[in-house]
Amino acid sequence: MDLAAFAQIWILFALASAFFHASRLAVTKRLSPSFSARALTFYVNLASLAVTLPLILWYHDFPLHQPAYVLAVLCGGVLSGLGGWALNAALHRSEVSLVGPLMTLTPGLAIAIEWLLTGALPAPLGWLGVGLLILGGYTLGIDEQGIRWHRPLRTPGRRLALLAAACFAAASVFGRIGIQLSDPLSFAVMVAMVNPLVLLVVFGLQDRRFYAELTGATALREIRPLLLLGVLFALMRIADQIALSLALASYVMAVKRSAGIFSVLLGRWLFAEPYPRTRLLGASIMLLGVLVLTLG
Repeated sequence: MDLAAFAQIWILFALASAFFHASRLAVTKRLSPSFSARALTFYVNLASLAVTLPLILWYHDFPLHQPAYVLAVLCGGVLSGLGGWALNAALHRSEVSLVGPLMTLTPGLAIAIEWLLTGALPAPLGWLGVGLLILGGYTLGIDEQGIRWHRPLRTPGRRLALLAAACFAAASVFGRIGIQLSDPLSFAVMVAMVNPLVLLVVFGLQDRRFYAELTGATALREIRPLLLLGVLFALMRIADQIALSLALASYVMAVKRSAGIFSVLLGRWLFAEPYPRTRLLGASIMLLGVLVLTLG
């Protein structure tokens, strides 16, 4: 699957990934009263696997004989699983409004990790675009109800949130390496197979009661929204992998943070959430960042 001809429109795939990410968060909010955070995270990945696995009947390329590919798959799967656990733990210790801004640092961490592993660095306009997206995303996560700009950096779950951001950044870099050795679709299927296993082990080690949370009756009752969530997660992952095959991981992760813009719009439309001025300011800064990356 040679996608080189689409290199100039990588940003469309990254924006599609951001939209599907924001959409799945909206569905997650609808399902959250029925499941624990850990069970829902596991079911999302399991549903995504059910949706993604049939794609290998159409096309697949799994170069398991290449050590670098196996390393990329294992590291990507373990890191994304660990990142999911760290984010879940951070949300248990702090408010979402305090953890969210710290996750916007992911693109900056991706720049450092990608430089260490591959030697790649953004172009001058790329630095500016990534910086604007990080600033806009951080601003988007700050509301007007007494949360100061420095408070997320002092939240009790800050270390776990930063660990999650670092894990997701590293997973994206390893993902780009794996994609270059195979192709976006095949790597998306491989990651979809690895992630549920990693989460099952990580959550089980964290708390043995996790296995009791996987109640089949609740899952069967909510099977339709769970499958919708799986479809959205699978589409997000595929768009993500295609974008990573065409651009630096730091660029893709930066644009993916524009999911905050879609979250504001969907929150207003589906849940009648207000539009604080800081959210509009953050969304405007992020749109400027996307424009700069497009021109770059």
